[in-house]
Formats: sequence, C-alpha cells, structure tokens
Amino acid sequence: MKEKEFICFVFSFFMTFLFLFSKEKEEEEKKKKKDAIKYIKEYAPFAIEEMEHFGIPASIKLGQGILESSCGQSTLAKSTNNHFGIKCGKNWDGEIYYHDDDLPKECFRKYKSVRESFSDHSKFLKKPRYSKLFFLKKKDYQSWAIELKNAGYATSLKYSDQLIFQIEKYSLWIFDKENSQGIEKRIGKYLTKIEMGKIKKTIFESFFEKIYLFFKLKK
Repeated sequence: MKEKEFICFVFSFFMTFLFLFSKEKEEEEKKKKKDAIKYIKEYAPFAIEEMEHFGIPASIKLGQGILESSCGQSTLAKSTNNHFGIKCGKNWDGEIYYHDDDLPKECFRKYKSVRESFSDHSKFLKKPRYSKLFFLKKKDYQSWAIELKNAGYATSLKYSDQLIFQIEKYSLWIFDKENSQGIEKRIGKYLTKIEMGKIKKTIFESFFEKIYLFFKLKK
C-alpha cells in the first residue's frame, strides 16, 4: 500500500512539475511573440525603406533585427540602439560601446537612434565581403540568410537556420512584396493576420522552398 502511495505521490509531483514548466514556456513564448509583433510594427517601415534604397530584403532586415537585438530588448540594443550587433571595425569613427560578446569587452558601434542603426546596417552589407548577396533575388530570403552565414556575419554555424526560422515564424517575407508608400496603414492588418497565423504560403510554394533549401544547405 505504501509503495502504491509513494508511486502516486511521485507521479502527481511529476505531473504538477510538467504542467508548471509547460505553463512557464507558454508564457515565455507569448511574451516573445508580443515583443516581436511590437518590433515589426515599429520598424517594418524602416526595413521597407532600406529595401527600396539598397535592395536588401525587408524580411532579412527585420529577421536580423529580431534575432540580434532580441526584439530590441537586449542590453546592447537598449544601450546603443545597435540592433544588428555590428562591431566597430577599423573605419568606424562614431561613438563606441564596450560589451561582452564572443570575447570580453568587444567594441560595438553606438547610434543616436534605431533608424541610424538600420541605415548603417545597409551600408555595412555593401562591403565587398557581402557582395554576393546583391546577385541574389530580393525575394529569396533563404539564399540571403545562407550567404550571410557563409560570409561570416555571425559566428554561429546555425545562423542561417536561426534567421530563416524568425522570418518564417512571423511571416516576414510578406514585407518583401511591399513598398513604403502608405505602409503604416497596412502594417496593422498584416500584424493581425500574423498574430492569428492566417498568413500562409501555398502548398506548392512551401514544398518547393523546402526542397530548394535542402539542396542549398547540402552544398
């Protein structure tokens, strides 16, 4: 009898722990989504304007911003308005900020505004190191993500996967089809659809993209 009671106690304890853990993860995911929606609403106009001027997909710009700055909530983003994790480099003559990253006390660029960060990110990608990006189609965010990783934008070997995940999780590819004229009025509608999971690609689009991405990553 005591053995059965003990087993029931352990089972009950385990189920309670599992429930609380699941609840915590669910709340954490809700917060992430809320932060991402807020980020997209605020910065999608910047991303689309930069796309028109420089040819960088808005989905890539927003995806990197969400990933690199934790939706604008990271310490670096809050302290410097640096939403793309861009380090000082040899030619940077603006303000600087030291922050622990791959190494302790690394030098990062500091901006007066997030808008300036978005603009500098576009100029940064115009370096010869990233020249292959601009031979890719503007709506091919998968190839852009893979080439960014290949060019060494970040040290993570999974950077392209992480970036593509963010783009597809929040349907950021829809902004690659947009123009900046009157975009603010349309963003609310898109975000409602994104939040409700109503923006989806056709079965054929999803199928061929997965096949294409599989062989692209195999190279």
